[in-house]
Amino acid sequence: MEKKSKATVKATEAKKDAALKESFAEIKKAAEPAKEVKKDAPAPVKKEEPKETKKEAAPAKEAKKAAPVKKEAPKKAPAAKKEAKTSVTLQYSGKDVDLDKLVEAAKKAASKVKADAKKVDIYVNVDESAAYFAVDGEGNADYKVEM
Repeated sequence: MEKKSKATVKATEAKKDAALKESFAEIKKAAEPAKEVKKDAPAPVKKEEPKETKKEAAPAKEAKKAAPVKKEAPKKAPAAKKEAKTSVTLQYSGKDVDLDKLVEAAKKAASKVKADAKKVDIYVNVDESAAYFAVDGEGNADYKVEM
């Protein structure tokens, strides 16, 4: 009778091992999409080995339910890095010219020439203290902004 009980115990343990492997595989599958969403996802919680096969089925279902909750729980987004604010100033012959203001002035003048301009090209001529512009590839000596 002792041999039967050892064989029964081994068979029961084999069933438990198979059930555990299956439940861990399901947990791993459920956790993989969560890892794609957020790299800092917490590690899966390890469960204690159950004593009976019937009790194993319940924790496996709980594991399935717990995995989707983990996906929804982390709502914190990493802080967006702010880009440094920049400005460009052209200095020549004792003058300072803010190029951002020069661009805006050229756009405003170009909108008077053609209201629906798609492209404005700006050419800075330091010798003449002026910026010339072309509207949609068409230029003219009158298309000029003083610096």
